[in-house]
Amino acid sequence: MTTERKHGLYAALRHPTLYEAFQHLMGPVDKWRRDFAQGIVRAQPGDRVLDIGCGPAQLLAHLPDVEYIGWEPNAAYVAKARKTYGDRGTFHTGYFGPEQARSLAPVDIAIVSAVLHHMDDAEASELFALLRQVLKPGGRVITVDNVFVERQNPIARLLISLDRGRHVRSPAGYEALARGAFAHVHGMVTTKAFPPYTYFFMTAE
Repeated sequence: MTTERKHGLYAALRHPTLYEAFQHLMGPVDKWRRDFAQGIVRAQPGDRVLDIGCGPAQLLAHLPDVEYIGWEPNAAYVAKARKTYGDRGTFHTGYFGPEQARSLAPVDIAIVSAVLHHMDDAEASELFALLRQVLKPGGRVITVDNVFVERQNPIARLLISLDRGRHVRSPAGYEALARGAFAHVHGMVTTKAFPPYTYFFMTAE
């Protein structure tokens, strides 16, 4: 079971409208999603794209004509995604586990965005093993999470320490999880100036 703070502001962020408003306070989120979709995900028309922890599925607006499958434990987020995108995607409420992996046809790309820092090592390792099962040959897993790094901006470190997720790691910590299931893993740390924040993008193939 994932662990996260669930009181006060953290509970409020489970509402999709408040969550989206908070995202916009953190910067130009639409540009961030567009850059992520075009520069890192790089999905092609017709690809099958699995999005674990898809939230209200805002990323879908920046993807080409793909076969999109979203999994999200927050039913309010899933309802928002269905209302916004209709039949542009398939949206499932719940956690992605062994039963779900067995029933899923192979996918070209699996996206795990802002999820790993909510999972302990055992949960994250199991997720990577499941994604290895559902990927087509040559497929990719793409993750992005907040990260702790050396000589980090102290404000960024403070903001990240206040995140709902309780398992923020170093770059090496995230890579070690993926290497339990994938031979080729590489990542990149990026920083945002305002408000200060630090992200780790990782690809496993």
